[in-house]
Parts: sequence; C-alpha cells; structure tokens
Amino acid sequence: MLRKNLVFILALLSVMMLGYSYFIETNWLDITRHRINLKTNSNKKLKIIQISDLHTNGIGTIEEKVIRAIQSEKPDFIFLTGDIATPGGTNSGYEKVLKELKAKQAIYYIPGNWEDWEPISDLSNILKRNNIIDLTNKTLRLDKNLWLTGFADAPTGNPDLRILKNIPNDSKIISIFHSPIFFDEVSNSTDLAFAGHTHGGQIRLPLIGSIALPPGSGKYDQGWFQKNRAKMYVNRGIGTSIVPFRFLCRPEISIFEISY
Repeated sequence: MLRKNLVFILALLSVMMLGYSYFIETNWLDITRHRINLKTNSNKKLKIIQISDLHTNGIGTIEEKVIRAIQSEKPDFIFLTGDIATPGGTNSGYEKVLKELKAKQAIYYIPGNWEDWEPISDLSNILKRNNIIDLTNKTLRLDKNLWLTGFADAPTGNPDLRILKNIPNDSKIISIFHSPIFFDEVSNSTDLAFAGHTHGGQIRLPLIGSIALPPGSGKYDQGWFQKNRAKMYVNRGIGTSIVPFRFLCRPEISIFEISY
C-alpha cells in the first residue's frame, strides 16, 4: 500500500510539474532591468529593450504580455536578437507580432539559427513594412562616439568581423548577435554585446542550473558575462524550442538603461 501511494504521489507531482511548465511558466513573463555605464563624456542615456527567440506564430498570451510591456516602457531602441521563426510558423503569424513592436528611434534585427534553417520566405518585406532594420553584418553610428554592429549567427551563418575596421578607435561599440559563443570572437573588439539562443537552458534545476544547452551556446547560458574588454548579456528568450516547456527559466525581456 505504501509503495502504491508513493507511486501515485510521484505520478501526480510529475503531472503537476508538466502542467506548470507547459501552461504557467511559458506564459509568465520576466522583465529584467539593467543599468550600464559605457563611460564616455556625453552624459547621455538610452533605453534599450532586448527581445530574443520569439519562436512565434501570432499573438498569444506571452506575445500580448511582451507587447504591453514595450508599450509601457517606450524604449528608444529594440534589439531583436534572432529566432523569430518557429517550425510551422507563417508569414502572417510573424507579422502580426512584429507590427506591434514600437520604439522611439528604431528597431534592429539580426537572424538566429532558425532563420538560417527554415528561412522566412518574405522576411525582408515583413521587416521593411514594419520599420525594422536588418543589421546583419552591418554597422551604424548611433551617436558621435557610439556605434552599433550586428552579426550573422556564428554556427549557421557567416558573421563578418571586417565590419568593425572602419569604426574609430575611440568609439564605444555595442554588438548584437544570436549565439553567444560568438562572444569569444568579438570580445576584444566590442564593449557591450547582446545575445540569445540558449533560452537559459529552458529547463533548469535547483543547484544544478540548465540541464542542456543548444550548440552555439558555449559556456554562456543566461545573464551577464565578461571577457577581455567586453560585457555580454544572454537573454532567456520568449518562446520555446524542441520541447514546449520551461521550468525555473521564465521567458524574458531585458530592459537596459545605458549611460554613455
């Protein structure tokens, strides 16, 4: 009898955990806030929101929460750090979400591995219609001494470090890319980087952390990392991949107040 009761309790706990991971945590948005000083002499500030790994096919519960948060925060810039796409996704589903993203100055996008694996057929036009700038392997000047660089995904695309050569030496450089393993290549050439891809492991255990990370993660699972002159933030993303669960790893948008 005791053994049967124990089996029943364990089975019940497993069902409850799966239910929580599927229905609750995947829709429980975490808004993280960060302050960064790039130490220039301009005494200016920017508000940036990073969104990564949407893996969306239209506006559902979590997308509604993301959109409301952006509308409330009114960022200067939004960085979309890859993986809008999802298996079975549609152009109309992607566009329904992207057209709701608004920033005071601009929205910048770079591709993730899913855009390379399953290209979005009308992506270029979708981005243009919704005033989203594709920054893949490009640089632009945000301000006098502040530059933004965007790179293709390291494992699945062809990131081009040559784009950094024409940036003045006294500039501060922000870089966006998808897979955080690229940080090893760029940490001597940038000051601040934003990546995604890992989903934070998507399923994390107490005292252990992430139980598995996708190729291209390297040793970077979530949060802040520093190497050489650069700091990098790895966002946990919004959607899910492979398995539709999150556990102790809530979907995240990151808000950065940057002084420069």
